[in-house]
Amino acid sequence: MTQEQKELLTYIHYTLEMNINDKSKTYEHSVEENGVVETFEINREKHLEEVMYWAVQEIEKHFDVTVKK
Repeated sequence: MTQEQKELLTYIHYTLEMNINDKSKTYEHSVEENGVVETFEINREKHLEEVMYWAVQEIEKHFDVTVKK
């Protein structure tokens, strides 16, 4: 594992832990498409789902992950 991968895992862990401990009921999310930024409010459940999705994407981008079925 490279130093960059270790740092990424540390950052992912920190982000997940921070979001687990944040008990806010709503969150603002911003999405940029074709140069247009849209901001909207989502509930805690959807926010945590989005954070987990982000974490999985980051892991898949930086590690050779193969899932055996």
